[in-house]
Amino acid sequence: MSRRPGAERVVTPLELFFDLVYVFAIGQLSHHLLAHVDLRTGAETVVLGLAVVYAWYMTAWGTNWLEPERPPVRLLLVGMMFASLLMSGAIADAFDGRAWLFVTGYLLLQFGRTTFLMVALRGRPLGGHFVHVAVWELLLGLLLAAGAAVGGDARLVLWGVAVLGLHAGAWSLHWLPGPGRRIDLGHTEIAGPHLIERFRLFFLIALGETVLTTGRAFSDAPFTVARLLALVAGFTGSVALWWCYFRRAERIGFEAAETAGNAGVVGWRGTWTLTLAVLALIGIAVGDELAIAHPDDAGTPGFLVLAFGGPALFLVAQFFFLRDAPGWGRRSRLLGVVALVLLAVATAPLPRLAGTTASTLVLVAVAASDSWRRRDPERDDPVR
Repeated sequence: MSRRPGAERVVTPLELFFDLVYVFAIGQLSHHLLAHVDLRTGAETVVLGLAVVYAWYMTAWGTNWLEPERPPVRLLLVGMMFASLLMSGAIADAFDGRAWLFVTGYLLLQFGRTTFLMVALRGRPLGGHFVHVAVWELLLGLLLAAGAAVGGDARLVLWGVAVLGLHAGAWSLHWLPGPGRRIDLGHTEIAGPHLIERFRLFFLIALGETVLTTGRAFSDAPFTVARLLALVAGFTGSVALWWCYFRRAERIGFEAAETAGNAGVVGWRGTWTLTLAVLALIGIAVGDELAIAHPDDAGTPGFLVLAFGGPALFLVAQFFFLRDAPGWGRRSRLLGVVALVLLAVATAPLPRLAGTTASTLVLVAVAASDSWRRRDPERDDPVR
């Protein structure tokens, strides 16, 4: 059931089918935040969002090591898809009456995948690595179950600690006291192009939520010129985000991942970039919807955090991904973050339309800076 080391790997239709559940999950996260744009709901959305992204990227990494056409692997993906659907369907009420449904779907997904990989990769260092993963996920799964058993602030704290622990485990390559790590980034046997392609598709899922959100908000409200302008600003911002990702960052990732020694490092760095980018896109989608629904209202603190903090988080994520690629847009990302902070203060007393337009102009400027860079015929070949 495991992929031979060095064998090529392509994204399969079943993996694309699996990702459709996460279209629903990201939409649920956006709706959860939009229902109450306040500090508490924002914290809940971050915790749930980090849990969802962890579930997805651990699946993407795990299936990278498997032979996708084997019937047991296909059954695994179908089973994980159903568990993900249970988890996603409980997101809106996870901090209310569906806590156990969320945790049950989540733990079925994690333990099912990890157990399968322990068996499929036995006898190899990766098999031992997933024994470590099982230890981390079992201990932190107890925290998730404890959080479901309580309520209120205690649930938020327990789930927050558990989710941060899951990401810390992935960050440390699931280090354990005594045995340490079973693998390192240079020996992960990752099929780099496959993993980068999975990241590309998941980014498009999250970005697509911003387009769906703006379109839904515009169609649900009476037509006004201000709403039309807010729609234009939101759509233009989504296009700029797409350009920032695909014009430079993704191309660098593909080129670096072509060598087996770099594939693990690029995949590891891309994982954290994608995690931050998805959280950013959820915030941007909700900010755009607020601007379209009420373009003439004054910008509240919650709106300003979403409209300017979302793009800033996206640019910060890209900056760290590009930190070892001198001259490839890193400076424009930092300047963009500074501009967003200044414009958030300047537009605070103005209508929401002004705020969303200002943040969009910053993203357009960053995207344009990638195009204005001196052309390199080989790197700028659109086929590459």
